[in-house]
Amino acid sequence: MRPKRIKMGKVDEVNYEEEVAVLKAALDDKNEEIEAMEDKAANDHKKQEERILSLKLMKEKLEDKANKLEDKANDDKTEINNLKRKLREQVKGKTIVDQLKEKIECPVCIEIPQTGPVPVCPNGHFVCNECKADACPTCRVAMGEGKSLLAVTVMENIDHRCKLVDCEEFFPLDKIEEHVKVCGHRTVSCPSSRCNVKVGLSKLLDHLNNGDCSYDDYPVIIEKASLIEKVPAVKTSKFKISEKGRKGKSAFYKLSTFTFEDVSFCIYIEKRDWLYQFCFVMFASEDECSKYKIEMTVHERDATSDDSEVSFKLCGKPCSIDVDKKEFHGLKIDGKGMEQILSKSRTFAFSVSFSIRKIPNSQLKNSTT
Repeated sequence: MRPKRIKMGKVDEVNYEEEVAVLKAALDDKNEEIEAMEDKAANDHKKQEERILSLKLMKEKLEDKANKLEDKANDDKTEINNLKRKLREQVKGKTIVDQLKEKIECPVCIEIPQTGPVPVCPNGHFVCNECKADACPTCRVAMGEGKSLLAVTVMENIDHRCKLVDCEEFFPLDKIEEHVKVCGHRTVSCPSSRCNVKVGLSKLLDHLNNGDCSYDDYPVIIEKASLIEKVPAVKTSKFKISEKGRKGKSAFYKLSTFTFEDVSFCIYIEKRDWLYQFCFVMFASEDECSKYKIEMTVHERDATSDDSEVSFKLCGKPCSIDVDKKEFHGLKIDGKGMEQILSKSRTFAFSVSFSIRKIPNSQLKNSTT
């Protein structure tokens, strides 16, 4: 018996094709989803491997750092032990040096001699040349003419404290005089032409600003050169002269004080024998002053140094406070020249503008070669 052939109509064929198409589309979506999942899994696996590698590298670095720290700790421990050993040696040596210092210390002025020969009495007691008398200050026997070579040897091989008031520094004997010349506590004269006070350099500003020698209660701070324009800042101060001072042969001014970086200075003005003198005095040694350059202009009161019809200008180096004030050098203007400036002001006033800069080390080296 033959099976019956089922005949499909056109509608059934269309439905079948649509169903196949739907199934194929669903299959394609699933395939894409599977591929996306596989890609994600592969990407996650790659990231995981990279993370593992990164952690391994980090571990190696940390282990390397730990090893270096351990090595450094061992080195530091060795260095500390060496320093302890040296300190013990220094303490022992210092004790011996202190004992030697005590032995040659003058019992009168309580100072260690800095020049030989060192007088010694028959019983071995020392005294400095300045304090030597007929009798030994320690045992009262006659001093005689004894000299100690051992004391000189000790004196030449120990550090000496600077004798200037307020200075706590120590130096070898062959360096002490060199230090005294530039010590920040060395004695200097007040730069005011009307003051004869001598004071320690470290207290000079206090003397000027707290007394009657300066216009200022504290020094004016001068800014550093502009980093953009690379030119020093210009400071201007105004002054006036009385009718008596203008017509007389002499006139005196108080000082104006300033600070720039780590140095201080003042503007010194004086009229003597019809000649006006303007000085830029730095509170530093001549060697230190040679490292700076100044420009100072005297001009009309109500005009800038560039716009003033009459002006006088000085370019050079500051004057050192160590120089005798009678020898201060600076800008000198005769009476006729100053009168041209003073006549521009109803109050007989004038201005002093200046700038200061430190010369670079490279230029200093070139100038000395």
